[in-house]
Amino acid sequence: MFGEGFLGRGGTLGGDLNLLIQAGVGLMILMGAVLARRGWYRAHGACQSTALAIAAAMTVVWMVPSFREVYAPDLSRGVVSRTTIGILAHAALGTVVLLLGVYVVLVAGTNLVPQRFRFSNYTVWMRTLLVLWWIAIGMGALTYWFL
Repeated sequence: MFGEGFLGRGGTLGGDLNLLIQAGVGLMILMGAVLARRGWYRAHGACQSTALAIAAAMTVVWMVPSFREVYAPDLSRGVVSRTTIGILAHAALGTVVLLLGVYVVLVAGTNLVPQRFRFSNYTVWMRTLLVLWWIAIGMGALTYWFL
């Protein structure tokens, strides 16, 4: 998985695949929004839940190990640079997006979240998550492109 990439940016195979998969997840999120606008809520829920599961899996399989191997040593030594700040910003936003995504899916699709912690205005929460998710994808693409 750490072999040479195929996108011509000097990345690894895993990095190239992750970038393409995350772009696909972003497109799934947009497709899910279209499904919701059309009133196809079951399809919307399935699409968004699948996108969240894929993003979470790629985070566990690729992004966390890469972060620990490549960037954690510099961070543990207190190295502050544009690279470490950019990586930390992407990692922080990505973490918030994943956790917020899990929360939204649990509220919208299950009864596991107690009533006092549930929201009723789904549109605001889901649109906010959509915007934040695309910002995180953009930050990840910029990280890939420049690093």
